[in-house]
Amino acid sequence: MRQALRWTLFVVFLLALPALAGAKIVVGLSSVNIAFLPVYVTQEKGFFKDEGLDVVFVMFNAGATNIQALAGGDVQIMGSAFVETIGGRASGIVDVKNFWGISNIMPFQLYSNPNFKSMKDAKGKRFAISRFGSLTDYLTRATVQHFGINPKEVTILQIGSTPARFAALEAGGVDASIVWFPVTEIAKAKGYNKLFDLKEIFPQWPYETFAARETWLAKEKDQVTRFLRAYQRGVRHTHENKQDAIAAIRKYVKMDPAMAPAGYDEYKDSFPINGEIAEKPVPTVIQEEFDAGRIKRKFSLDELIDKSFMKALGGK
Repeated sequence: MRQALRWTLFVVFLLALPALAGAKIVVGLSSVNIAFLPVYVTQEKGFFKDEGLDVVFVMFNAGATNIQALAGGDVQIMGSAFVETIGGRASGIVDVKNFWGISNIMPFQLYSNPNFKSMKDAKGKRFAISRFGSLTDYLTRATVQHFGINPKEVTILQIGSTPARFAALEAGGVDASIVWFPVTEIAKAKGYNKLFDLKEIFPQWPYETFAARETWLAKEKDQVTRFLRAYQRGVRHTHENKQDAIAAIRKYVKMDPAMAPAGYDEYKDSFPINGEIAEKPVPTVIQEEFDAGRIKRKFSLDELIDKSFMKALGGK
């Protein structure tokens, strides 16, 4: 009888293991990027585990790939550029919503080979992006249009991540590419030409956000709340503990470790504790995408943003 009781208790223990391990959430990140620094810090400090969550991060080389994984159910939350959700809705993923701001900054600059000195000479040039439908795709087209050039008058090539795009620039495979820190510093040091700083078009920008499908957000509201509560601790820790943040950059971001302090200084003020999304430029983006025929109708901000978690947790 006693042996049977022991066996029964052992079976109950085994069945309880998944719950003891914590609720699992798979989060897709669209790049290896300092903009996700508070995410790395939250994971490193164990704040997700403190909330009873087992959070697993999957790295992608483009937001377009990340959102397809979200649509297929392989990830539950994606950390990605805001504009990816616009592209996602245009491609039929109609219930994806941004629900928390990660980084509000426009970090991109357009660098070219030394012979390509002005956007006046852009016609016929080759521009590198990560993937069609990605943030780099949109920003490249927006920059070209800003200078009065039809994007059809340039060649846009899918190359991949920022290091891959810069390598293509160095090899002469492309004439220009949008890059961000620290590749901007490397490009400058090697004599490449800064054609344009995209802050001139978009001084405010919802660079990276958390997004998920509406059905999942509604079903797993408690998990999402715990996830964001842990993440807020990570943002505070990032703001208040520079050395821990620099250590996280050196561990998670593929860059020269010596550049980590400068990277922290450049991004630190872009991480909102209240989850605010810099939504001001979004209507302009939607209008431009509609005018270009890449989306069939104009989406409202309410269709793209779920503010319920910001309202519930933003002031805490």
